[in-house]
Amino acid sequence: MEVFGLPLHPLVVHGAVVLVPLACLGALVVVPWQAARRHYGWLTAAFAVAGAAAAVVARVSGEALFAQIGGSPAAAAHHTWGTWAPFPAVLLAVALTTLLVMDRPRAGGFSSLLHRGVAAVTVLAALAGLVLIVITGHTGATAVWG
Repeated sequence: MEVFGLPLHPLVVHGAVVLVPLACLGALVVVPWQAARRHYGWLTAAFAVAGAAAAVVARVSGEALFAQIGGSPAAAAHHTWGTWAPFPAVLLAVALTTLLVMDRPRAGGFSSLLHRGVAAVTVLAALAGLVLIVITGHTGATAVWG
């Protein structure tokens, strides 16, 4: 997969490396703090959706690049971590958006237990996403730069 003769993977991976941690950190702020959620919740959700899309495209393009060029044990480690990285990013995008919809006044009478459950899933997805993106990015940098 190429764009203007360049492999797509190194181009889109930067979107995932920036947007997913930004969305994760934002979610860790907006979930427990309602005033921040009211002001920055939808912006954080937009970063989460864009980061999830970048992570999915990075995974697909990374699979193609790995199949094309193969690689060292470091590249294989990056490939393994990169396989898992999009899952918490997508879960964060879905859970945070669901939480924000539940917060809307016209959203209906959701139980506080359901609201807390969605908030907990959002926080867990943010923590997992942050850890996986950092590890995946580190192993990728190690594979490229040694």
